[in-house]
Amino acid sequence: MQRIQSVYLFLSSLAGILFLFLPLGKINESEVFTDVKGIDDVIFIILSCVISIIALGSIFLFRNRKLQMKVILFNILCSLALVGYTVYVFLGFQESEFKFGPALILPVFILIFNVLAYIGVKSDEQLIESMNRLR
Repeated sequence: MQRIQSVYLFLSSLAGILFLFLPLGKINESEVFTDVKGIDDVIFIILSCVISIIALGSIFLFRNRKLQMKVILFNILCSLALVGYTVYVFLGFQESEFKFGPALILPVFILIFNVLAYIGVKSDEQLIESMNRLR
């Protein structure tokens, strides 16, 4: 049976990659709207790549659930940093000069997928501990 947290981690990694390449919005520069993408900002690139690599790597830590939980917690912190930086960058624009795009919500989905993966790993660990007590 496929562990659902592996699916959540894969979706988190996929959303991190899509965040870089999908348009986050359009900015008005002298009456011409141009696309703003995550790949245009170095901090977005670094955070997205770190989140995606950690999420993919933590899928393969299934034999060591305690380490997997620590790695996922670190990924949750990176996701919070991505959400915070995204809010910081895009709240600075005036309403007339920026139109929100579809990829602007992806950092929230990344955070949700990481939290769901952590909950899944934690429930597996609790199940194993309860089975060990029964022996």
